[in-house]
Amino acid sequence: MTIVIAAINGKGGAGKTTALMNIAGEYALRGSSVAMIDMDARNNLMKWWTDCLDKDAQPEGIDVLSHKTARGLETWLRDNAAGFDYVLIDTPGEDTSIVDPVIAWSDLVISPIQPSKREVLGAIDSFENVMRVNEAVGRACRHGVLRTRITVTVRHTELYRKIRPIIEDTVGTYLFRTEVFERNVYKDIHNGVGTLQMQEVTEAIAKARRETEAVVGEVDQLLSGELTKGRAA
Repeated sequence: MTIVIAAINGKGGAGKTTALMNIAGEYALRGSSVAMIDMDARNNLMKWWTDCLDKDAQPEGIDVLSHKTARGLETWLRDNAAGFDYVLIDTPGEDTSIVDPVIAWSDLVISPIQPSKREVLGAIDSFENVMRVNEAVGRACRHGVLRTRITVTVRHTELYRKIRPIIEDTVGTYLFRTEVFERNVYKDIHNGVGTLQMQEVTEAIAKARRETEAVVGEVDQLLSGELTKGRAA
């Protein structure tokens, strides 16, 4: 059965595209077939894919498509999703009418955040939307918050320390134990050199790979129901 994972946060620049690219690369490395859908008007995912094609660095097992409307997405999912093991959906960085239909098709929504008030609030809104859509259409989509672009300095901020109690204790959704650190290698991937998993293994790449493997491990556990937190179950 095809698994649909969407990255949703109403704040642009939260790290949605990078997270999905790394997750897709990990699943493809395992031999799974992955479709990535770019619904963001900025077209970051499609630009990456076009650059990969131009540089002959197209990842095996991954297809990237663009659908900017909910109707186009729904038509494609009905007709084509069964041909893939995973469908990863990159959504716009603002609240739009696209979000509800995406959630209705998803098995898991990931809300990447940097430690900023606006992004934390965006993740909370995303979780509340997931719960609302689940109730309306009888779905059991799960939700998790992924901290991205973390630095040593950020870890010492007050907001960073408040993220776990806010997200888990107050809101009641799942907070990934794995953090995605600010790494140049993640920026380099956007230049059309394929996925993280295709790069020559250096110390920096190895650290990023271990980080990504840990994130995907949590994704798998969330999808299987092994990890639960509050209403995210």
